[in-house]
Amino acid sequence: MSPQRIRWLAAGAAVIVLLFALLSWQKAVVVLADGAAFPVTSRALTVAGAVSDAGVDLGPEDQLTPGGLTFLRSGLIIDVQRAAQVLLRADGQEYSLVSTERDPATLLAEFEVELGPEDRLLLAGESLPMDAPIPYSPNLLLEVVRAVTISLTEDGQPIQFRSSAPTLGVALAEEGIDLLASDDLQPGPQSALEGDLNATLTRSRPVAITLGDEVFELRSTAATVGEALAEAGVALQGLDVVEPAESAPVPEDGQITVRRVYETVSLSQEDMPYETEWVADPETELGTTSVIELGRTGVLAERTRIRYENGEEIERLEEGEWVLVEPVDQISGYGSMIVIRTTVVDGVEIEYWATMQMYATSYSPCRSGVDKCLYGTSTPGVVVDQGVVATYLDWYRAARGATVYVPGYGQGAIYDNSGAYYNGRPWIDLGYSDEAWVTWGSWVTVYFTTPVPEVIPYFLVTP
Repeated sequence: MSPQRIRWLAAGAAVIVLLFALLSWQKAVVVLADGAAFPVTSRALTVAGAVSDAGVDLGPEDQLTPGGLTFLRSGLIIDVQRAAQVLLRADGQEYSLVSTERDPATLLAEFEVELGPEDRLLLAGESLPMDAPIPYSPNLLLEVVRAVTISLTEDGQPIQFRSSAPTLGVALAEEGIDLLASDDLQPGPQSALEGDLNATLTRSRPVAITLGDEVFELRSTAATVGEALAEAGVALQGLDVVEPAESAPVPEDGQITVRRVYETVSLSQEDMPYETEWVADPETELGTTSVIELGRTGVLAERTRIRYENGEEIERLEEGEWVLVEPVDQISGYGSMIVIRTTVVDGVEIEYWATMQMYATSYSPCRSGVDKCLYGTSTPGVVVDQGVVATYLDWYRAARGATVYVPGYGQGAIYDNSGAYYNGRPWIDLGYSDEAWVTWGSWVTVYFTTPVPEVIPYFLVTP
């Protein structure tokens, strides 16, 4: 055997010995796969062998770092990069590829799609930060959302910016424009940004509504007082008064006053007395009365309107009166039937046809209330003496010559009148001579004796 051949056999034997040494040497490594770490001690020669020993299956497109043919050594960290099916939607197009790339910018570059400064990349509908790796999933759905222009008018001031936010509300928040729940944004904050958008933002302002002792405070974008009241849930009722008026703009200071106004109507009633009509009743004795038709009291009503503001009376208006029930006049009869009777007075039997309670006084020719003596009477040819009686002028005219009997005085006849007035009382003045004069001043029953005159004195007939 030649020396050269011996040298080759010796080298081959050395390699075989070295391989057996390597195979028998265990290496401790860590395999990172599917979000977990798998520590493993392996006698494999390569990285791929160690991954297999860790029980991690590799797909055809998966990649290893370091590469699978790299010799294995202790302490090595092996990263398994899973390949994913990536679907990208951008600018109305769909792109698809299988990739192990997790950097968003690099992955977009593989699709040859550029992302503008206001554009955003969505992963399964959620915004994906460009500076963070894409989480692993066997299937990745990416979407490029292009920014649109938002032209906002805020309380009359124009603002313009670009945004790729999903809704107008999110776009405003990202722009640093905060919204209050009471602000009015048109269109609403949930409006999707599907193209350039014009929006109007009306900021709410403090409003205070005073209602009696209560104050309702709120923030409102209402243009008119009525709209502000509606937002506060304050409803006007009936005669309520609001300042400023319901149709007026909300004042700059936001102060609105509501006064609860209501009215009540008070009804009062009072009796209306009836009148009495007197008629002659031939079936009733003279000096007595009868009721021919009963009267009925009427009812007079009066209405008062009372106005209240916040529970306090502020006005009272008399609205007049009206007759609820008309009174019915009573018809009474005065007796006109003459009945002659007899009686004994002072021991004397008299015949009379009427009586009357009268207040009796006395006089004589020189005691007649004047500064001279009067011997004559109102009846020519008759002088003042016992048996001559006087009364009021109109009674004298109605009963001149009528005979009477006065207890304690005796028989007399009405022949004279006097100017005296005794408070409207039935009155008779008894005549005497100066020598026989007696003072009178009391009530007596006067009997009108027969004969009955042709014309009955009215004061004996009418009540």
